[in-house]
Amino acid sequence: MAGINLSAVAPTLLPPQITGPIFTKATETSAVMNLARRVPLAVNAQTAIPVPMDVPTAGWVSEGAAKPVSSSGVGVKIMTGKKLALLIPVSQEVAMTNAAGLYEQLSNDLPTALARAFDAAAIRNVDLASGGAGPFGTANGLANTPNAQVIGATSAANGGVYADLWKGVQTVLNGNVPYEVTGFAADPRLKPEAALSVDSNGRPIFVDSSFNANSATNASTLIGYPTYFNSAISGKLYRQTGSTWTVTINGSPTGGTFTISVGGYTTSAIAYNANAATVQTAIRALGTGVGTGYGSDIAASGATVSGSGPYAITLSAPAPVYADGSSLTGGSSPSATVAQTTQTDSGLRAIGGDWGQAAYGVGMDISIKVSNQASYTPDGGTTWVSAFQNNLVLLLAEAYFGWVVNDLNAFVKYTHAAGS
Repeated sequence: MAGINLSAVAPTLLPPQITGPIFTKATETSAVMNLARRVPLAVNAQTAIPVPMDVPTAGWVSEGAAKPVSSSGVGVKIMTGKKLALLIPVSQEVAMTNAAGLYEQLSNDLPTALARAFDAAAIRNVDLASGGAGPFGTANGLANTPNAQVIGATSAANGGVYADLWKGVQTVLNGNVPYEVTGFAADPRLKPEAALSVDSNGRPIFVDSSFNANSATNASTLIGYPTYFNSAISGKLYRQTGSTWTVTINGSPTGGTFTISVGGYTTSAIAYNANAATVQTAIRALGTGVGTGYGSDIAASGATVSGSGPYAITLSAPAPVYADGSSLTGGSSPSATVAQTTQTDSGLRAIGGDWGQAAYGVGMDISIKVSNQASYTPDGGTTWVSAFQNNLVLLLAEAYFGWVVNDLNAFVKYTHAAGS
């Protein structure tokens, strides 16, 4: 990124040489976008457009006879662009003096964030940011297909995971409409499950060289079908936005203090019997520029705390949390311990089916706006933080996507026991 310096960029849109590759990488990272077909979306991304979904029927005619109308049997779905947005606070020093470093961070994180958000909405109809319903509706959520197959339902003696995958394919092929199966969108944890599956004699089932469980990309094959992986399919994500931790004060201390560290930065001493508001203030004090500008200080500045020991701490960005209770006194061997809240796993492991029955549209390439004057709410709307006062630059990333599914019967969902 030599020659690009954000200090010389107007606070509007970043140049295409920055945003273009990020958007391209987002589409390559998404499992759904690798499988579904892309259709043009209106330039302003908000105009509803008809999308032909079925294959037209051709007919034989005599010379000079009336020709059949090819569009008469073509199903049509209406697609409307929905805005996907993300506000990213970064250190002003990084934004103005190390544009190459900032670009590297954006090019790594933004495609992952966009791909996760799109796949979660298209498959589970979930908005990852709020946890609520996604923008495309229940009828366009692939996980709502009536066809289902449990991974692990078939014994090893009868084919195990290999047979389970084929049973799902069979369900689609034997439906009222004999759809083709063209690929799988899968959770990464299906890789080791397939690789470790064995027959009744303990011999590996997936020995085909085309199945590469260690592939450096998110692409592979399963039972001969192209397969793309994304953790948003199950909902159990690494480096998920925000994280929740529980700090427990053990041993019933009667005095002394403890400290909490967020991403390696430690609070001042906190009284053994402090209330949630006091702990929250101590953690938020770390968000005044002591961190990296992209992680620890941002996570701390938007922290919310509830409870009175145990304390439930929710950060606005992923960062590790530690506690030190060595200065607690009284009671019985007092200490402070930390545990991270386990993420929810939907149990969904893959979606297979006829991806010609699903289409996505892109209204425009990703746009990134820059401001060092605006304010934002890192905790979701109760506390405003001034970018100017805290020496931050805010990057607003926006993109428009559309998504439609013609027939949920063209797909099958593969599930597993939640958490396994």
